[in-house]
Amino acid sequence: MQPHRLLSAVAALVLMCAIGNDAAAQTRQGQQGQQDQSAEIERLRRELEQARQPQPGQPLLVVPSAQPPPPLPRIDPELPMVDLLPLLQRVERASGKHFLVDRRLGSKIYLGTVDPNDVTYPGLLAILRINGFAAFESEGYVNIVPDANIRFSETRIAQTDDASIPADEFVTRILTTTNIGAPQLVPILRPLMPQSAHLAAHGDTNQLILMDRYANIQRITAIVRALDVPPRDRAP
Repeated sequence: MQPHRLLSAVAALVLMCAIGNDAAAQTRQGQQGQQDQSAEIERLRRELEQARQPQPGQPLLVVPSAQPPPPLPRIDPELPMVDLLPLLQRVERASGKHFLVDRRLGSKIYLGTVDPNDVTYPGLLAILRINGFAAFESEGYVNIVPDANIRFSETRIAQTDDASIPADEFVTRILTTTNIGAPQLVPILRPLMPQSAHLAAHGDTNQLILMDRYANIQRITAIVRALDVPPRDRAP
């Protein structure tokens, strides 16, 4: 065999060996990469499972979901119910009031142990309260709506006490403080009011805006006046 042919054969053999070694190395690297990737996925999966379980000594963080509007109160069908229309007609004749009733109130109402013949206008408002409804006067009519919607209603403003206003009628009042910041009173007063009521403070004018049943408006007013006093001089 001629020398140049021998050299060519040797070179070809070396090249084939090199290609074979590279392919084997790439195969090993691919297998190693797949193993590393699988191990990394398994490690992340274990960490996720551990994170989902509360750790000893650590409080469980619960994120509340969005709350739907409060449902209308459910009346137990076993409770004694009376027809609403005759009751309203009887109260209309006795009080001279005229009613606009939200259709969600239904055709019957729970009175407890009250005799329908003894129901007065203030008594009717109290009965509506225990049934989850509220009343306010507007344009000469007594409007009866679910108490969850009362804050959006045009209740009358009662800046001064009026004995003719029933205790359970919803009204609005604006209070101005002199010696204490109105915003400071909001966290103190809000727990004293039901969810259906409204309370807000206007810091620039030091005023409180309240909307609630008249009896509670009077109570909140008395509390604000008791707190709104000059600070006592401290002894040096």
